[in-house]
Amino acid sequence: MILTILLLALVLLGVWVVRLAGWKFAAQRFGGALIVLVLVTFGTSMLLRQVPGEPCEIALGTAATEEAVALCVEEQGLDDGAVVQYVNWSKDILSGDLGYAFYKNQEPLIDTIQQRMPRTAWLFLYSQLLALMIAVPLGIWSAYQAGKRSRNIPSWLIYPIVGTLFVFGQFVAGWRVTALIGVAFVIPVLIFNFVRAGPSGDTTVNFVAFVLLSIPVFVIGESLRYAFAVQRDWYQLTGYAPWSDGAAAHLKSIWLPALVLGLAATPVYLRLLRADFLQNLQQDYVAVAKAKGMSNTHILVRHVLRPSTVTLMTVLGLNIAQLVNGAVVVEFIFDFDGMGGYLIEAVYRQEFFAVQTIVALVAALFILTNLVIDLLYTVVDPRVTATAGS
Repeated sequence: MILTILLLALVLLGVWVVRLAGWKFAAQRFGGALIVLVLVTFGTSMLLRQVPGEPCEIALGTAATEEAVALCVEEQGLDDGAVVQYVNWSKDILSGDLGYAFYKNQEPLIDTIQQRMPRTAWLFLYSQLLALMIAVPLGIWSAYQAGKRSRNIPSWLIYPIVGTLFVFGQFVAGWRVTALIGVAFVIPVLIFNFVRAGPSGDTTVNFVAFVLLSIPVFVIGESLRYAFAVQRDWYQLTGYAPWSDGAAAHLKSIWLPALVLGLAATPVYLRLLRADFLQNLQQDYVAVAKAKGMSNTHILVRHVLRPSTVTLMTVLGLNIAQLVNGAVVVEFIFDFDGMGGYLIEAVYRQEFFAVQTIVALVAALFILTNLVIDLLYTVVDPRVTATAGS
């Protein structure tokens, strides 16, 4: 029910954005997106054919008979040419026949997608909302504090913060997380604080973002898993709970994986938004707004935030591909059983048509997201429409 409401809301949002951007501009972008989708799926099909081994023998297992292998090859059309296979696969997709998730079990792929896709979709949504909730305010504040000695973070405050982190690590998460905190965060911050004799707000935020950016997703995931699921029973590794099981059970089953993906994306958004803010704060219209006596909040929100979101929107769209990579790792760590884990399993079993279909869905999501963002550019910055029309 909730997924249906969200899809309907996305459709209505898309129609509204298309009307604002103009149908001609939207049609041009849609045509280009369709060409990209065909090229991506056809390229994936060609690459999969280069994988060594016989797909039907691997899919059916070592006990498969020659008759069963021959039947599999005939049913899936593996004896046809690569182009013919792609054309037949495209026709099946357009007709709604997605084929099998695993040929040996005759499990329909549509059932697997309906079961696993919502899990990964919710994981993506929550992680990005969390990342934006952290990155946007911190990025704005960091840019505003650039070049200043922060009064909001006194130099003496860093020491109780460090002590709190060590206490948390030792008594809540265990000595392993304490060592990780010391190596990755506390020791560099102490050295940084000693050299600078008190960090500014901007340098502190940038340093923390740089540390998070330097830590791989699997390290963050394993550390938080050990801290909250192994040492403390704050997260149950019991799998995904849908909304039908209740909001509390749903959020309890997904908050930690979403936090891991969100923390991985936060420093990228934060640093990009900060850089755009610093550039826009130097514009003449900001100086004019200050001369008119406008408040800092009004200037930051009305005159700086809007043009600064263009780059952030671009990265949000491009980050879909990175999220797929991160989701594969996070789903494996937390035994989440989503589309990322299934994709790896299907590649291992050489279920080529299933892999091709999942890649097509991911590519379509990636292209659709960037198409919507292209159209949103015209809402955020009307100059995009003028440029496209010239």
